[in-house]
Amino acid sequence: MGPETPGLPAQVEAVTRHAADGRRRRFLINHGTEPVPLPEPAHDLLTGGTVAELAAGGSAVLRIS
Repeated sequence: MGPETPGLPAQVEAVTRHAADGRRRRFLINHGTEPVPLPEPAHDLLTGGTVAELAAGGSAVLRIS
């Protein structure tokens, strides 16, 4: 089984949830001590803004569709 999100290092945990209406949300947790750039900027539902990097020890919930 490959990574949930290609392009992210092993210290980033990523899980995608699929709603019955087709919406998808990707939950990310950076377990590392360094920030990690995301493969592409995305809307973070936790902050309401666009995120391009996941902070060390940080998390994000991305709207992907």
